[in-house]
Amino acid sequence: MDIYKDFNFRLREYILKKHGSVSAFCRAAGIKYPAQMTPYLKGESIPGKKMLEKLANDGADIDWIMHGKRHRTLAGMGTRLMTSGYKVEMEQIMRRMRLLCQQMDEALSASFDAYAVLSGDLVLEEFTSSFEKFLGYAPGALKGTLFTALIHPDERKSVREQMISDNGNGAASDLSCRMQAADGSYVPVDWCFYCNCGMSNDRKEYVVLASMADDAS
Repeated sequence: MDIYKDFNFRLREYILKKHGSVSAFCRAAGIKYPAQMTPYLKGESIPGKKMLEKLANDGADIDWIMHGKRHRTLAGMGTRLMTSGYKVEMEQIMRRMRLLCQQMDEALSASFDAYAVLSGDLVLEEFTSSFEKFLGYAPGALKGTLFTALIHPDERKSVREQMISDNGNGAASDLSCRMQAADGSYVPVDWCFYCNCGMSNDRKEYVVLASMADDAS
């Protein structure tokens, strides 16, 4: 196993840089269930021949993923060029998140408690751990969950409409509502979101920052 040390981290890095999410990679590679990737991403199993073929066909540098060694060829340079756009998108998201953090610090004099990146369908696909901890859920419990399902039923429709209608004009939207904790109760949460419409293939993504409201019990 030492020769494959940390392959799971390099595999995750490749998938997120090129596709933005594990689900998007699975769709591109013809993998029916994203859960099939979990053992590989956790380092519990080593990718077999079929999985390595899917990665190679997707343009992955297998030597680097499995051994940490770059295979520098003209084809590799082409793949690097193809993935450069995804790198730019991820860097833009992180810059916007830092800007939102700064704006929240200035407006509320407090840092945020949780963050997440949602798909265009408002699904929690990646970066769910801080929200799970924030609301008391077990690790991984919110992955694949519709974000608006956490919103109180009385406020859910208006929140969904506001998020879906956002055209990504560069302004963050501030909201306050009740979110469902792991014990089934609803807690007051102050949060904001930024809609990123600059993704490839006309995709939308949402960056969400949240903190517990002052009147939370």
